[in-house]
Amino acid sequence: MEKFVELQTGSLMGMAHISFGLTLHKNHNFSIGIGFVPELDSHEEMTLTSLKYRYEGDTRIESELFGTSITISPFNFGLASLIGHQDEIYKKSPDYLPDGYYFPTAKRVIFNYQTVVSFNSDLQVYMDWSVLDVGLINYVRNFEFYNDNYDAFGLEGIVSYGFGIRKRF
Repeated sequence: MEKFVELQTGSLMGMAHISFGLTLHKNHNFSIGIGFVPELDSHEEMTLTSLKYRYEGDTRIESELFGTSITISPFNFGLASLIGHQDEIYKKSPDYLPDGYYFPTAKRVIFNYQTVVSFNSDLQVYMDWSVLDVGLINYVRNFEFYNDNYDAFGLEGIVSYGFGIRKRF
């Protein structure tokens, strides 16, 4: 069982998100993490907790970058449960909505795709593309709107991206 620590920014995981994880059966990775979103004009600062699963595909492309051998793993898919912690989220529903219609929540499911570059057997960097559960639902229900107003079949309107670094032990 291999262990890893990763630090990520963006891709719906906040400005900084650190996770500790385990690799099981070579391709299955599970991690638990904490993150931080700074205060912005539209909301107060928030902390995040996550539970993530990532399937690491078997495809590997060997290459060289600045004289260093690298391995690219282009097909990695994941699922995360993300919970935001901020008092304002749970106070009450917006006044303009009827009672019982909407309850604010910061509990989300995130679907993601990663392209991973390994510099050696224990150091990796990755680019992560993510979609929120509600974003995917809204995309399916309102495909014409997204397709008309965003590039790449409207996916630009729901996809978020970020970067990370992973150290294996």
